[in-house]
Amino acid sequence: MDTNVIGKSLNRIDGRQKVTGGAQYAADIQVADKAYAYGIRSETAAGELLAVDATETEALPGVLAVLHALDAPKFFRCPDDLTVGERRPPFEDNQIYYAGQLVALVVAETFEQARRGAQLLKLKYREDSDVSLDFVASLKGGSPKETDSKSRGEPEGAFSAAKHRVDETYFTSVGVHCAMEMHGATAWWEEGRLVVEDSTQWVVGQRKALAKTFGIPESDVEVRSRFVGGGFGGKLFIWPTSILAAEAARVVGRPVQFSLDRRGQFTTAGHRPSTMQRIRLAADEEGHFLSLRHDSVNQTSYVDEYDESASDVSGSLYECPNVATSQGLIKMRTGTPTPMRGPGETPGLWALESAIDELAVEMGVDPLELRVRNIAERDGAKDLPWSANLHERCLREAAARFGWAERDPHVGSMREGDEVIGWGIASTSWAAMRSEASVNVEFHSDGTARVSCATQDIGTGTYTVFAQVVSELTGLPVERIDVRIGNSSYATGPISGGSMVTASVVPAIADATEKGLEALFELATSEDGPFAGRERAELQVCKGNVALVGSSEKAFGIGEVLKRGRLAYVRGEGKAAPGDEQDEYSFRSFGAHCVEVRWDPGVGRLRVSRVTSVIDSGRIINLKTASNQVYGAIMMGVGMALLEESVYDKRTGRPVSDNLADYLIPVMTDTPEVDLNLLDEPDPHLGKMGARGIGEIGLTGVAPAIGNAVYHATGKRIRKLPIRIEDLL
Repeated sequence: MDTNVIGKSLNRIDGRQKVTGGAQYAADIQVADKAYAYGIRSETAAGELLAVDATETEALPGVLAVLHALDAPKFFRCPDDLTVGERRPPFEDNQIYYAGQLVALVVAETFEQARRGAQLLKLKYREDSDVSLDFVASLKGGSPKETDSKSRGEPEGAFSAAKHRVDETYFTSVGVHCAMEMHGATAWWEEGRLVVEDSTQWVVGQRKALAKTFGIPESDVEVRSRFVGGGFGGKLFIWPTSILAAEAARVVGRPVQFSLDRRGQFTTAGHRPSTMQRIRLAADEEGHFLSLRHDSVNQTSYVDEYDESASDVSGSLYECPNVATSQGLIKMRTGTPTPMRGPGETPGLWALESAIDELAVEMGVDPLELRVRNIAERDGAKDLPWSANLHERCLREAAARFGWAERDPHVGSMREGDEVIGWGIASTSWAAMRSEASVNVEFHSDGTARVSCATQDIGTGTYTVFAQVVSELTGLPVERIDVRIGNSSYATGPISGGSMVTASVVPAIADATEKGLEALFELATSEDGPFAGRERAELQVCKGNVALVGSSEKAFGIGEVLKRGRLAYVRGEGKAAPGDEQDEYSFRSFGAHCVEVRWDPGVGRLRVSRVTSVIDSGRIINLKTASNQVYGAIMMGVGMALLEESVYDKRTGRPVSDNLADYLIPVMTDTPEVDLNLLDEPDPHLGKMGARGIGEIGLTGVAPAIGNAVYHATGKRIRKLPIRIEDLL
């Protein structure tokens, strides 16, 4: 497919704003008479708030209001689909469910005054002794609540009869999103209408949730999110910051800004839950899977049920006639978990791909070949053919680029100097989804175009994708296309989650552009138009000019056509949504990661030195931004595998690692050499241009590839993440 800008490595159109400080985030918004709020979080994990003494706080200069759980209006609850996170509104009652729960808010003229006022507030609690913070102990002491189970064939009988079997349990720890920009909002009311500048991954959903919370029409709420400094799922749904900023603004009658500090990000803004996953996998003599049972339990909170669905991926990824999966929940005294990049499949593939590697070792089979032998020809969970499946190509190409054929399968056999080298492989996968989207495209008399949609850019390059698609279909230079997103008042757009924004908006942008061009052609062939008397079908647009099909001799710029017709602009309103294809095909992206680790037992140093990834994610709209997504995802995988774990004090329930010094995340010195190939094969059935999302698939599969490489180097099979140095000594 010959393209003008699609698939090219264009710089972000918003890049200069970001590197020069011109991009405004929620906490940067300056409005007249803005006040500041500071939150007070519970220091106990279970009990009741009994009393609040605000005498000293209210006497402090600059303090405007004190809001707390014993004296606050009761907010309405939102529907579950708008609050996949903390469904309980702030200050709903005086019960304490976890350490770090917001129990009060001080509003003042300055941030410093609000913080000092919070320090002077006196709170009295009744504390419960049982804080239930040990995940494994909680599992032993109680029965998980089963939330879902699926089965096909006879997995138990097939497992018992099989010659080659693996039955192991795998664990993942609590992971925190750790976005650079913390949750925050600036809110104000204008004659009963609420305006919120928010850090959110879903301006449309945030508007709906705020309207439900305050019991006002959606038309009376406007949510803006011009730029988001990272979300990774933590900003998909509403959290107390937005609600309390709006309520504080209502109380004091002026704009209020409320942002969490870094400690707050570890308690009241969601996290990936810890999981325990038992995998029972069996194969015949030829290495074909006969039975797969995947039972997963994840931690949830005492007020919400968050299902991580880690076992779901096992129903689809490989060919197996006998499959059973189940999900369960166990309550713990933490805040409510929420989606984190690659929810479900990221921890799920850690267990599944580790078990496959263990089976390969038990059978004496190359882990690459065992995976290839079990490629699913169709989606067994849905009993549908794949729209496209390049899983085997990804595995073989990743192995070839990595040099897998040179791998000595014997543990600890590959060395260089003091370092033992380990190689591991894992499949990676993510469901290919899209949702409804509406887009407006306008052509203006100054020769520019404007495209608008109520979606948002969370740092992934969405602004640039919009400009590229319009440019591709019109020939207008990208710099002459004005992209307006991040405002709930625009045409309804999708949530920035599930890797589905690009797949959702591209067909809608194309539809809007084509309808805008139709309006332009109609004007051009009108009585006063430059092509009066011609049929619209005879016209085309090329390099931003309207011309006759097959001829460039007589061409008129878009702006000139509009000026002749005495119109400021014409508009095309486009829509796109999933259709009948969802009942005919199963949509999924596939890929493979090959990883090299190096282990120096003399000094106890483990590092990821090299990663090769090959991914099929449909048509690539922007090679640079898509590649950036995968590079970042791979680094998140390194963090998940080797570093990241939110640790709680089992006596008090408080997070111990509630800062970026104690919660370990990978830094530049942890960055491996990365060889990435995005196949760029359009999905034939998933909308115009065949683009799929890429944000999640770069992460799913990284951790097990690292774990498998660690085993190859050390002979130690680590089944709990993160892998610690002490596990290998």
